[in-house]
Amino acid sequence: MPFQRILRELLIGTDGSLGAMFLDYEGETVACYTEHDLEEHDLKIIGAYQGIFLTQLGRLCADMAVGQPQRFKIEFTGSKLLSCSLKDGYYVVLICEPDSNEGVAWHRLDIAAQHLLGEM
Repeated sequence: MPFQRILRELLIGTDGSLGAMFLDYEGETVACYTEHDLEEHDLKIIGAYQGIFLTQLGRLCADMAVGQPQRFKIEFTGSKLLSCSLKDGYYVVLICEPDSNEGVAWHRLDIAAQHLLGEM
């Protein structure tokens, strides 16, 4: 499956990455990938909640007439979640260690997003 390959390349090319998910407009996982001790079920829940946050953020931005958000980040003590909107409500999420290089992670996530769009 090309989506799985794209997520795998995203993780391999991003130091400190822990997992990646590609999700649809309902928060359902299309593909996910990890090489760490993360449970697939946990990844799917994290991805679904990121979709809820992106949807709410989109509504807030629409109410303020500032345009749609393209990227969204949440930082935790033990990780950070980087989310990127694609099209038609689809989005991609990257889970990273807290000390990972965020600039590199966003760059690699943008590349993965373009590849995912090309496969949609």
